[in-house]
Parts: sequence; structure tokens; C-alpha cells
Amino acid sequence: MMKYILAENLKHKHSFLKKLLVIMPIFLILLSFFLMPSYFTTNAYNWWYVIIMPATFALIPAMMHRKEDRKLSYRGVFPLNINLKKLWVSKIITALIYMTVTAMIHMLGVYMFQFFIGGQLTPNYRFSRLLFASVLLIITNIWQIPCCFFLAKKFGFIASITINAVLGLGLGIFLSDSPFWMYCPYAWGIRLMVPVLHILPSGLPVEASNPMLSTTSIFVPCILSIGLFIVLTAITAKWFSRQEVK
Repeated sequence: MMKYILAENLKHKHSFLKKLLVIMPIFLILLSFFLMPSYFTTNAYNWWYVIIMPATFALIPAMMHRKEDRKLSYRGVFPLNINLKKLWVSKIITALIYMTVTAMIHMLGVYMFQFFIGGQLTPNYRFSRLLFASVLLIITNIWQIPCCFFLAKKFGFIASITINAVLGLGLGIFLSDSPFWMYCPYAWGIRLMVPVLHILPSGLPVEASNPMLSTTSIFVPCILSIGLFIVLTAITAKWFSRQEVK
């Protein structure tokens, strides 16, 4: 499997995709820093997991698929004597690595910029709290990787990004503060930031009396996301292994 992952990563050497992993979080950090420095950390995280992260998490699988599809439409892959299931899983693992990298760049950037700002109207966060929040956001969104790969392979580049971004922005924000948030995977990460960073889905600081602080389970969404990730990976890998050259 490691050879598959290394080969997959090599395909994107010096590509715009890898530049995007740095551009997206840095752009957001600078935007938050210059627009509203008094609320820098709150905005830098809220805008990240509500707007930028869903778009980035949709772009990575879509761009990885497009690079494979543009050249030979997978004609250089299907005829080879390779395990197509392993190939598909290696793409998913590589995308997960890329997503982790961009999330960590965002987290480190926010943490370091806090020192430039000094005091904020909202509290500065410790490194451990920001790291915990970013790890939770990765875990609660990993199920999107096989989903976005499938959408890109089945419906194309634009459709996959549009579907995932619209659902993420629409359902994620709308249901994250409702009693039905647990039934919407797009709402899991947004909702968990309420007890972890004390930020409401709207970006406002949460009040101490807000019931979401005590009624939001942290571990259940993580378990559900990992389970959904495994199921979607297995289903889509089996589907991909049955594909033929067109």
C-alpha cells in the first residue's frame, strides 16, 4: 500500500494542488488578521470550518481525480496489473494526508498570529486547544474524502465541488444548531466547535448558559465519521475496481 501512496503523491509533485494546501489557509488567516483583528482567532476558525474548509476538502479529491482523468481518462491505470481497490484507497489516504497538512498549516498560522495581535476582544487560545479543535475538524470531515472522489469520478470536477460545497454550507450551518445536527454529517464539525472553542455556527461567542455546551457530544460524531469513512471507502473502492476503460 505504501508504494501506491508514494506513487499517488508523486503524481502531484510541483502541481497547483500542493500550492493550494498552503494558499487557502494562509489567505484566510491574512483576511481575518486585516479585516477584524480584534476577533481574529474566532473568525479565522469560524470562517475556516464553515466556508473555506468544505471548499478545500471538496477541491482536493476533485483536483486529484481531474489530474488522472485529464491525461488518459484512467486508460493508463485500468489495463495495468495492479490492485484497483488499493489504488483507490491510496488516493483517499493521500487526500487525507493533504487535508491534514492544510489543517495543520491553518492551526499553526492562527496560533502564531495571535502573538502579533496581542489582546483580542475574544480570548486567545492555547496551542493544545487549537490543535484539539483542528484534529476534531479533520476527524469529523474525513468521510467527505471517499464521497468527493466518487462524485468527481461519477459526475465530474465542477459537479463534485458544487454538490459538496452547497451541502456543506447549506445543511451544515442550518442544522448544526438544531436538535437534528447528529443526523447531518456536514454539521458534526461545526457543532463540536461550540463546546471546544465556544464559537456558535454564526461566529458569535457562545454564552455560558447556552444548552449546546452541555448537550453536544464530542466522541459520538467522531466515531460516526470514522465509521462512515470506512463504509464509504469500502463501497467506493469496490465500485472503482469494477470500472472499465471507456
